[in-house]
Amino acid sequence: MRMFEHPNAALVERLYAAFDAKDVTSLSKLIAEDAVWHVPGTSPVSGDHRGQAAIFAYFQKLAELTDGTFHAELIDVLASDMHAAALAAAKGTRGDRVFEQTYLLFLRIENDRIVEARLFNEDEEAFQAFWS
Repeated sequence: MRMFEHPNAALVERLYAAFDAKDVTSLSKLIAEDAVWHVPGTSPVSGDHRGQAAIFAYFQKLAELTDGTFHAELIDVLASDMHAAALAAAKGTRGDRVFEQTYLLFLRIENDRIVEARLFNEDEEAFQAFWS
């Protein structure tokens, strides 16, 4: 049984499952080839990641910088025909630093694919400090 009923909410649920499974094939079906993923700040993971290759490199960098400990867990989704907002919890470690906070990922969706994602962190200073 699906957790979310709106098609775009279900798309977000599949996105988080594919990210967790490191399933690039599924991710490439969910994220448009020319999508852009906006990550705030000036840390090594920040910036506008344009296109699937750059977005997947960003995902890979999250894993590399945390020795594979980075994990994002979907908490809730609000969805409409053009957008979705995912509330999620992120966790990871870098050496003796621990990162644990919630965030909002605002998504624009066209033709059943994510074309734009914008990250809003619960605590931007902690996000920047962890990834820098």
